[in-house]
Amino acid sequence: MKTSSCHFLTILAWLSILPLSSPAQALRHLFLDPAFVEQSKNVALHVNAAQQRETVIRADKPWEQLMISLFLTVLDDGGKLRMWYICRDKNNIPNVAYAESKDGINWIKPNLGIVEYEGSKDNNLVGLSSLEGTVYRDERARAEERYCYITHMLEKDGGMVRFHSPDGLRWKRDAEPLVKFGADSQAVTFWDERVGKYALYLRGWEQRADTYLYRTVVRADLPSLTSPVSMLPNDTSRRLWGKENPAVIDTEFPKVLATDEKDPPNSDVYTISAQPYPLDPRWYVGFPSFFQRVDARKKGRLDVQFIGSRDGFQWHRYDREPYASPGMVGSGSEGMVFMGPHLVVRGDELWQYGTGFYSIHGDSESRKHKTDGIIFRYVQRVDGFVSLDFGAGGGSAVTQPVKVDGPQLALNVDTAVLGHLQVGLLDPEGQPIAGFSLEDAEILRTNSTRAIVKWKGGSDMSALKGRDVRISLLGVRSRLFSFYFAE
Repeated sequence: MKTSSCHFLTILAWLSILPLSSPAQALRHLFLDPAFVEQSKNVALHVNAAQQRETVIRADKPWEQLMISLFLTVLDDGGKLRMWYICRDKNNIPNVAYAESKDGINWIKPNLGIVEYEGSKDNNLVGLSSLEGTVYRDERARAEERYCYITHMLEKDGGMVRFHSPDGLRWKRDAEPLVKFGADSQAVTFWDERVGKYALYLRGWEQRADTYLYRTVVRADLPSLTSPVSMLPNDTSRRLWGKENPAVIDTEFPKVLATDEKDPPNSDVYTISAQPYPLDPRWYVGFPSFFQRVDARKKGRLDVQFIGSRDGFQWHRYDREPYASPGMVGSGSEGMVFMGPHLVVRGDELWQYGTGFYSIHGDSESRKHKTDGIIFRYVQRVDGFVSLDFGAGGGSAVTQPVKVDGPQLALNVDTAVLGHLQVGLLDPEGQPIAGFSLEDAEILRTNSTRAIVKWKGGSDMSALKGRDVRISLLGVRSRLFSFYFAE
C-alpha cells in the first residue's frame, strides 16, 4: 500500500508501569507507516476512534467558574496518575490546577496550600497562570528541575518560557525565554532518543492564496531546555499581538503538520499532542485537534484526529476519520474536543484524557452565562490507533520484510464473529517459506491482543530466528492492529 505522503531512562520508566507478562520490550509492528504494506488488494488503513468513558473532572470550584479550559496533561508518575489542567475564574483569570487519582476514574483536587486565591490557600492551584504548556517529567534534568512546563508568555521580551519544578507543584521561571517567538497553543516537548535532542512542537502560521492566516505545527530540535534558542525575530517577522509583543512563527522552524487540499476549506490544525509511543518509542503518535472555522480566525468547532510517524517529522493522517468527536447537542461537549498528551498503559488498554465544551471556539459570551468544560477518560486498545481492515469481500496484503526476533508470531487482531484471518511467511523475495505458508496456516477467529499464529506444524518459529521475512495476510471482515514476535 503506497501513499505519499527518549532518553533510555524515560523508556524504562514507561515500560516499568506494565505488567510483567506484557510484551512491552518486543518490537511492535504497527501500521503507522502506510508504506509498510507493500502489496495489497481490497484492504484499507482505518483510524479507530477512542472510546469515551467517564467524565472525571467537572468545574466545581470558584477558580473554575468560567470554564475548565482547553489543555491538560496527565502523567503516570510512580503508579499514581497526576493531572494538570487549565481553569479560568469568573473574571477570566487563568490558572493551572492539579488533580490526582489512584485508579484513573476517581480524581481528587487536593488542597495544596501553595497559591492564595481570594484570601485563602485552600485550593488545588500550583502557581502557573499561562494556558499553553505541557507538564513534562525530564529524566535528564537535575532533581530540582525534574518537571518542566514550556508555555507562551504574551509580554514584552516574552515568547516560549520554561518553568521548572522538583515535584510538579512548586514552580520557578527561567530568567530568559527559551524561544523568543510566541506560540499560543499547547506546546509539547520530550526527549527524542532518535535524534539525541529535545523535540519541541509549537504553533506556526502561514498565509495562503486566499490571504487568510492558517495555523500550522512546527518542530524545533533543542540540545538543551535551559539554553535559549539563537533564532530571533527580525523586522519582517509577523506580529499578531502588536509590535511590543513576541512575533509568531512562520518559516523559522520546519513545518510538520498543516491542513491541505484534502481538508475542507477554511480549516486548520490547532494542536498536535505528539509523543513517542510508550510501548515502542520507535513510533511517534499524535492526537491533533482540527479547527473548522466559521470566520477568518476565531470561531468554529474542533475534533481530534490521529496521526502517526516513524520520525516525528513526516506525519500520516490515514483516512482522516475522527479519533474523538464532539458529542450530541446537550452532552456538554458538542462544540469542541481536545486530547491531552501522554498515554497511560494499563494491561491491554491505553487511557487518555481530553476536554470537551458545549461552546464553540471564540464564543466567550456563552461561558459568561453557563460554566463550560469537562474532562473525559478515553480508552483505546493497545496499538489500536490504526488497523489494516479486510472487508466483507475478502482481501490480502504483504508487508515489508521484518526480522524474526522471537519464537512465536503474535497478532493484535479482531476478526469479529463472521470474519477470519490467515497468516503466512514469505522470504524477502516473496516466496513462501516451507511449513509457514498461507496454505499451512490455521484460520484465526478471535479478538485478542496476543493471538498466536499456528501452522500445521505448530507455532514454533525458532528455526527462523534472525531471518528476514515478509508477513502475508489473507482475511475477511477482520482488523489487524499490529503484530510482534513473542516469547
